[in-house]
Amino acid sequence: MSNTLALSSAFLWGFAAFFGGQAARRSNLFAVLVLDQALAALFALPFAFFLAESFIFRDFLIGGISGIFGSAGVAFFYLGLRSHMVAVAPITGVVGAILPVIWGLGVGDHLSVWQFIGVALGLISILLVSGSGWRGSDLKFGAIINGVLAGTGFGFGYIIISTTDPISAPWPVLGARLLPAIVVLLVAAKMPWPAIASSRARPFIAGASFTDVLAAVLFLEALNIGLLSISSVLSCLHPAVTVLLARFFLRERVSGGQAIGLAVAVTSISMITVG
Repeated sequence: MSNTLALSSAFLWGFAAFFGGQAARRSNLFAVLVLDQALAALFALPFAFFLAESFIFRDFLIGGISGIFGSAGVAFFYLGLRSHMVAVAPITGVVGAILPVIWGLGVGDHLSVWQFIGVALGLISILLVSGSGWRGSDLKFGAIINGVLAGTGFGFGYIIISTTDPISAPWPVLGARLLPAIVVLLVAAKMPWPAIASSRARPFIAGASFTDVLAAVLFLEALNIGLLSISSVLSCLHPAVTVLLARFFLRERVSGGQAIGLAVAVTSISMITVG
């Protein structure tokens, strides 16, 4: 069940990344973040009230700290998506997955041989699925930096929120969206210009916010009943979804390497599930 939840979160985060990238191309990045964070907090509110068994203030604060790291990741992710979606998405996915894997194994996650190989293949697939983005003439150093920083923010966010008590879920998700929203809105209030996203970007921002919150709720549940090392890798397969959406809606070509990456991802999922 935890694997299904983690994969569902990957599917939704793939849509969130695509929507976020489209929004960032249509409006000022900070304006996108302001509306994205505010809407995410609103969307997370009913999940917390109606699904949680108990409210634990400590977990709510832990979620807030996790959200600060995650929001930093979102900022660098959106910044990178504006210029090189196909490269930044997989770099972010690999870095965001490998940090929780290392942490999970360090604190006692036990994987079978098949699962360990599946995790390794999952990390490789995230790279391969964006094969066309690795050409030296196309890939910019800034894209690499943005991807690494975004993945670091996401990875530490996953690790932090995994320490919460299952009975409080999804209150940590609300904390992870509310605290960053407050910070961003306070910063926006001090700006000499209005941080208002363009009308062309708003539908994409709303789509990104809702799918992000729903993915986070499913991911936290996966963490509560499964292993951090496995759930994080499965959820970080979202670049495959982002690349496929870019292929169908933006007409980006799917190379042979990308096709192999998708096949490797399927193999990885099978090995993790069976193992």
